[in-house]
Amino acid sequence: MTAAEKEYGGALYDLAVEEHCEDAVLEGFALAADAFEQTPEYLKLVQNPAVPLAERLALLDEAFGEAHAYVRSMLKILCEKSALGIVPGCLQEYRTRFNAARGILPVEAVTAVPLDEAQKKALCEKLLEQLGGAVRSIQLKNVVDPSVMGGVRLRYEGKELDGTAAGRLAALRRVLTQA
Repeated sequence: MTAAEKEYGGALYDLAVEEHCEDAVLEGFALAADAFEQTPEYLKLVQNPAVPLAERLALLDEAFGEAHAYVRSMLKILCEKSALGIVPGCLQEYRTRFNAARGILPVEAVTAVPLDEAQKKALCEKLLEQLGGAVRSIQLKNVVDPSVMGGVRLRYEGKELDGTAAGRLAALRRVLTQA
């Protein structure tokens, strides 16, 4: 993440906290980031210096008129600085601060087959029990990867806990080749 992404995303979060509108700003900013990702031609259009700035700003107002005013303002500032490409990184910084303030831990669980609701709930409860402290809730994202063969690999806060069959086989392979 660049310094600019941290600065802009953090500033937007700080402003939202002051005004008690963190949820609405997060929702609108995530919507904008998704829109730019889903329609890269639109992003190219609003970043095109051949299009007058006033028209580009009007396009942003039209597209994101329902979003919170702070989101629209941030998008306009980034447009004026020809920096709309950093929106995903700004969103990541905003979300990181949002989650930290609320004790939310985003966790990615990689499994061979989708987890059902009972399994997700049990996994979240077990993680909360083991992590305790500042973590009040788990935001679980289940990613299906048949190559794990079985078990679960957890990723959070830059850590990876590998309890998959493929991971155990790889560890066994390393031990055997070192012997």
